[in-house]
Amino acid sequence: MTDYLFPGVAVVFTALCMLFAAAFPYLYYLLGIRFGKKSGKIPALSSFPGISIVISAYNESAVIRRRIENLAESDYPRDRYEVLFIDDCSSDGTGEIARKAFVKCGIEYTFFRNSERKGTNRSYNLAIQKSKYDIIVTTDANKFFRKDTLKILISRLLSDESIAAVCAEVLPAKDMSSGNLVGMEGIYRNFYGRMCDWESSVDSTYNFNGALVAFKKNIISSINERKGADDANTAFEAIRKGYRSVYEINALVFEKVPGVAKKQYKQKIRRAKRLIEATLANTDLLHEKRPFSRRFYPVRIMMYVLCPSLFFAGGILFTAGLLLVNVFLGLVFTAAVLLSVILFRNNLISAFVLNQFYLLSGLLHLGKDMRVWESTSV
Repeated sequence: MTDYLFPGVAVVFTALCMLFAAAFPYLYYLLGIRFGKKSGKIPALSSFPGISIVISAYNESAVIRRRIENLAESDYPRDRYEVLFIDDCSSDGTGEIARKAFVKCGIEYTFFRNSERKGTNRSYNLAIQKSKYDIIVTTDANKFFRKDTLKILISRLLSDESIAAVCAEVLPAKDMSSGNLVGMEGIYRNFYGRMCDWESSVDSTYNFNGALVAFKKNIISSINERKGADDANTAFEAIRKGYRSVYEINALVFEKVPGVAKKQYKQKIRRAKRLIEATLANTDLLHEKRPFSRRFYPVRIMMYVLCPSLFFAGGILFTAGLLLVNVFLGLVFTAAVLLSVILFRNNLISAFVLNQFYLLSGLLHLGKDMRVWESTSV
């Protein structure tokens, strides 16, 4: 047994170093959330600027009517916005349902239908070129927001001339979601939003939620169509031009969490892959002399690119090391981990582990074209 003890201890020590490295970015943000700068109060709008709301939809017939009704319920003055709706070659009648809903709700709209699947980025760029207002708001067809969300979002955008783009906080819609993943998603979203809020209060964040984003068209005239998510690319464009992109946690948007694990897996992998793409495509910004480039972006790169592999490799090595030191101890540890995953899903540690899995899968899908999407609303 002594022949295996020293190698076992060495393996355990190495594994613990790897696990600490994997956890470091998250510990860094935990300290920032607890002790770092907080966002200030947003001044109320004295007048309402005109905004162009862009919605791109693919096979959202199950929710599109309700989505448009939700938009009509907003307390943002209806005569101060237009809607540009893009039907991305839906095959379930989404476009016709949307047309009828717009007419019924009395919302001014312009309708486009793509002749082939184009994906979000290219669809948004088409609408941006046709928009008549200087503020663009992009929003998903299957998300819902509170009556005051648009007001808060636009108030934040106009609260500082240095801000070029702002996104909303996304939370699970408990009345529309089912399954065991809802609670875990809520925990993850809560931590994610506060990470982005800290970054925003200091300088900028590129970790946007595509569910609802507002930006100034004179600064951001188009969204990168080649790689990366539309939300992250929008934020990066603002940062690249010397402006700020911020996250507003008081502008709330709600999304349905797929009740089927397979559907959530596809959704999460697509989001992770495109976020990683955007992260790696803008590394030249590391040379900028601003807090974003020095304090946040390097840590985000580590979080998304290095940590998933370090975490799972470290976990495997740690288990192997324990088995070398003491087989019984290794088996007890393995059983305890499996039991905790099964019994205690709705906690920050479980959400962290699941997030590492999604990020690792996203890394493995980097060579795949995932610019177009499948609906998760049915």
